[in-house]
Amino acid sequence: MISLSLSFALFSSLTCISAAFSRSVPISFLPDPVNLFGKFDRACAMNNENDHDQHGTLARPLKSIQPPSKTRKEKKSDNAINPEFKSNDVPGVARGTPGDLRTDRQALVSGVLNIPDEILRQVFAFVVFDEDGNHNSTDLFRMCSVSHPWRRAAIEHCLLWIKPLPIIISRAHETRIRNLTHHLRLYLDRSGMLPISFDLTILARVWRKGTVNAMITGMVQALVDHCHRWDKVRLCLPLSFYNDHLSSIRGRIPLLSELKIDTNLHGDERPPDDASEFHVGCFADAPLLCKVDYDVRYAFQGAAIQPSVAVHFDLPWSQLVKLKSDAPGNTSYHKALESLPTELRELEIYAQIITKLPTEDQRTLPKLEKLVLRALQISGDILNHLDTLTLPSLKHLELRGFSTTPELFDKVLALIRRSQCSLEHLCLYAAAGSAASFSKILDLSPDITELYLCAPKADILEALLLDPLSPDPVLPALKILTLLDNGMDDVTVNAVVLNKVAKSRTEGLGGSAARGMVQALEEVNLLCNDPEMLQRQISSFELANAQNPEEYSRRGPTSFEKLALKASVTFFATFGRLRQSGMTYLDLKKQVKVNKLLTELEHVNLEGEDFRILLQRGIPYLLAGVSASDGRIPGDSLFRFRSRAGKLCKKWKPFLVREAHPYVWSHGGKAYASIRWHPHPSGLKDCDTHSGH
Repeated sequence: MISLSLSFALFSSLTCISAAFSRSVPISFLPDPVNLFGKFDRACAMNNENDHDQHGTLARPLKSIQPPSKTRKEKKSDNAINPEFKSNDVPGVARGTPGDLRTDRQALVSGVLNIPDEILRQVFAFVVFDEDGNHNSTDLFRMCSVSHPWRRAAIEHCLLWIKPLPIIISRAHETRIRNLTHHLRLYLDRSGMLPISFDLTILARVWRKGTVNAMITGMVQALVDHCHRWDKVRLCLPLSFYNDHLSSIRGRIPLLSELKIDTNLHGDERPPDDASEFHVGCFADAPLLCKVDYDVRYAFQGAAIQPSVAVHFDLPWSQLVKLKSDAPGNTSYHKALESLPTELRELEIYAQIITKLPTEDQRTLPKLEKLVLRALQISGDILNHLDTLTLPSLKHLELRGFSTTPELFDKVLALIRRSQCSLEHLCLYAAAGSAASFSKILDLSPDITELYLCAPKADILEALLLDPLSPDPVLPALKILTLLDNGMDDVTVNAVVLNKVAKSRTEGLGGSAARGMVQALEEVNLLCNDPEMLQRQISSFELANAQNPEEYSRRGPTSFEKLALKASVTFFATFGRLRQSGMTYLDLKKQVKVNKLLTELEHVNLEGEDFRILLQRGIPYLLAGVSASDGRIPGDSLFRFRSRAGKLCKKWKPFLVREAHPYVWSHGGKAYASIRWHPHPSGLKDCDTHSGH
């Protein structure tokens, strides 16, 4: 039985829809469930005044809904009122005889159960589909269990059955596969002739096992029989499955508009004939297909490590609007450009090597707004290929790899000038290239809101410094700056310059941001390949953010600063993940040194010290990691480092969380960690701020 809250919400929706139909206005809200019967009466009254209303046929049946007459048994119960029951003890809105209350309840239930099917189906559609078009099968089956009229109305409304439950076959379980097949056929039958969208996943290991292949084939055949109704489809199948069991759909998918293909982490064996290429052609004839996203990195075992088999899809390239491809030895980029897709708006290519790049004929893609090329190396071939492109609508450009040539900035600058486009998102590998060309790129792209730079040098970062008094400020709309530090032994992002850039775009804006002349920077993301290196980057940033570094160098370090520096170096060497070795657990001398430093920190009174020094040296990060560690801690059995570190972090927490900086560090991960820098919402340096780790 449907829950009371869902019933009440449904009844409110019914009332809203009936009133909307009678008034000929769009349905865009759900009313507060008060005076529901009054709304029914007003809807019916307005329907009488507007007999020629095109929706009157839906609202008119509401007039006939009347409370049922009392039966003899109900009248008898009205007279059998408990003499101890006093009406004065009941709130005014609820006063009345039990018979009256029963009548009101029956009227409410009768009103809901006798709503016309046309209105009921609209309500069901609002319940089953959210604003993004996602399907909620749980609510659909709940509504089918309320009553026979509701069940009939739901079953007869084909729109509710166009998205079957996601089919995921992750193990050879016959009962589960049988139930999934039953539900699939239920949706296929009840959806009539409407287009259907579905998600089908069959793990390669289940298919290789072979015990339930006949049942799986029967399920897939049920979908193939309705392939003329396929609309939006996601498939995660063994790659051989397409040619063996889906080849018959070629030329029979006239409604297919979106296709997403994925492969399992443990893919197929190599092709039987040991071929170097594998072709999939069942989706070649799809007249409405416009969005394609496929990832075949793991199509064959070991393919992600050593891409020995190239996978090719035959697609209607010329009509595509969005294409995203991730495959070893990717050739989809070449095929897409050769077809001259005039409607193409988004093109994302991910590969170890992008092959067969056209470098001769000039090509103009008038509607392309997003171009992403990611490879192990942004080679000279890719950069020379950029010289053949003209992209007047380009807004999003990404050229990412682990290395590139010094001509990268020059090629991008030429592309922008030739296309006369205005970028909003730019991502470049910035370890090589001239600062002069980079500055010109920024001058030609004043609308950039997101900038991603990999391993930028100091002169590249200095180009981002903002002068709010300049008539032509650099990147006045910049909101998010992301820097990837790919150094393994030491930080590569200059923290001093980065600190200047951040301050020039937040605290240094003055009244420019308030007047709307310049957008205040909202985030600075620091990405590192290792959490320990990330923490070193944080410490460098904190040290660069010292209030008066000249005074610090003149007066020399305090005893607390010396202790923090010594503790940071020792703790990183002992507890840092990259520094641990088998000898660390046997080095008693080093463990005694750690114990001594930890004891000194335990006796420090932070009330009289500058506790920001702890953050600058990354000591809370290290101690928190020791306290939460599940593995072995060197010396923990002798000196209880784990429990002592946890107690020390708890002791320091009140000081750390009230430390005043115009930013807050937050961790976004471990293996590939991210730290975000958030200025205060006001964007003014005189405001009260808060930070915490």
